[in-house]
Amino acid sequence: MFIKNGTFHSSKQNETYFDINLDYEHYFPDFLKYKINLNKDDIDWWEFDKILKAIILDKNSNMHQIIEFRSYEKPPKTIKAQQEKEHRFRMQKKREYSLPNLNFRENGISKLWNYLEKKAGENSE
Repeated sequence: MFIKNGTFHSSKQNETYFDINLDYEHYFPDFLKYKINLNKDDIDWWEFDKILKAIILDKNSNMHQIIEFRSYEKPPKTIKAQQEKEHRFRMQKKREYSLPNLNFRENGISKLWNYLEKKAGENSE
């Protein structure tokens, strides 16, 4: 699942589970729990976006429950199929929420620094 142009989609079935405009009445009460009245309080887009994502992930929020209703699928008949489906879902979430590979970035910075030191050493001779 992903958010694109203010809508929350399933990547497999191309279904829409959330619309930022149509679902206002559903997530508005969730913002009130954070003491933010969207009709009165002026918050920037970054803050709104981050709080909305937290609301969607919060299992106790109105919006999360509505998205669960909209995305409901009949469970597979066999336990093996159910386990496989759960595994695929968890692996997708693992990729979605994984941290960037810091070792790759650090190795790249180290290589760049070594190159710059080498070049600086060549120019000083």
